Amino acid sequence: MFVNDTRLPHVLPPRLYSCPNHYQLEVSNLFRPNWLAVGCVHDAPNHGDFFTREFFGIPILVRNENGQLHTFLNVCPHRHSLLTCEHHGSSPTLQCQYHGWEFSSDGRTGKIPDAQHFRPMPGGPECLQKYPTEVRGPLVFVCLQPQPKPLDDQLKELLPVCEEFKASRWHFSDAWHYDFPVNWKIVVENTVETYHVASVHPKTLVSFGKDSEIFHEIYSAGTIMKASIESPATYRRLAEWLSNKLEPGSSPQYRLHHGFPSLFVIRIDAMLQVMTVTPVSANACRLDVFVFTLRAAKETMLSRLLTKRWGRFKCSLIRKVLAEDARLYPALHKGMQVSPFRGTISTREELVHAFQEYVHRECELI
Repeated sequence: MFVNDTRLPHVLPPRLYSCPNHYQLEVSNLFRPNWLAVGCVHDAPNHGDFFTREFFGIPILVRNENGQLHTFLNVCPHRHSLLTCEHHGSSPTLQCQYHGWEFSSDGRTGKIPDAQHFRPMPGGPECLQKYPTEVRGPLVFVCLQPQPKPLDDQLKELLPVCEEFKASRWHFSDAWHYDFPVNWKIVVENTVETYHVASVHPKTLVSFGKDSEIFHEIYSAGTIMKASIESPATYRRLAEWLSNKLEPGSSPQYRLHHGFPSLFVIRIDAMLQVMTVTPVSANACRLDVFVFTLRAAKETMLSRLLTKRWGRFKCSLIRKVLAEDARLYPALHKGMQVSPFRGTISTREELVHAFQEYVHRECELI
């Protein structure tokens, strides 16, 4: 069941949930050195497709070049314009929107309009800045450091669930994002604990089972929660029937994998849900949500219909649960700003404690 058998201390003082200096320390120690989940292969499935994101003030562009994804700083080395302001699109070449400079997949300059006026061209500074990029299952990971530690080392307990099936087996159901005026740790901590479920989600379609049916695993780089789900008989029968149609033997167990600092991968029956929480400031964050539904190994017209319908149903349910959580976030953030208490953590909330220990350790807090 749980790893600990006694209550635990609240490791992080409330003031660290709105402190600008601590926010900068977290960005430097927790996010910039690590791999970030920036999107999915469905965002750029074909040659020439691209999408853009921004992390900690750094704009990036992810582009498909003949089936391989490459990530660049979204800034032209010529006159510093953003290469593109589009959130996503497709183009035959990687080209700057301002003067039309073109670049190859390794970032080197290609065609330059009126190139004779730039002689001599020394090379080097005129190349795009490129970032390490890797794909696991349907997810795209990027590191903002030139020589990162191996992705498998950072997320070794989480990656197997990403690669449980090939990316082609996952039907992209939907993606959306939220901007919350709260510290990012509030969203993370709410996601990994089940103590609030009875009071915040009393009418949600499914709920967690008994304590004896909830299992926690704690690692240095993340945590895992596995739990049975209590659900109406009609829903349970439907989920079991559909799962057997798409992938016989699919587990009905709810599995929440948290890769520190803020990546979540959730698996249940024929669904894969991915969430990333990105700090924007000490008092704001962004939550990106991606939902995939499993395709049958040998698709039929019926299986395609089931995949799409189940995906729409799951997305509707997830949106409802996230909205119920979001209504509480401002109250949590305001409480953190004024609380005189140290706080305490139950054994059911021990994954919150593990996350706080990680932040405390990696930020080298005294």
